[in-house]
Amino acid sequence: MPELPLLTLYSRQGCHLCEDAENALQSLGWAFTRSDVDADPALKEKYGFDVPVLVAEDRVMLKGVITRSRLLRWRAARP
Repeated sequence: MPELPLLTLYSRQGCHLCEDAENALQSLGWAFTRSDVDADPALKEKYGFDVPVLVAEDRVMLKGVITRSRLLRWRAARP
């Protein structure tokens, strides 16, 4: 399988879905950066209603409920 691209998880404090997504990414050992949408007005406007949002290569890959199984399916579908 090809290497994973740089992953960014857009989330916010107090969001249980965001915490679940972060835990799923960590359980797979995948490197990612976390960005709080509430810390940046542009990010809040862009992703505020959709967190958590997983972005790779400047494209939204997953949003909403991000589980380990969804991550693995996304990974398997990558060329």
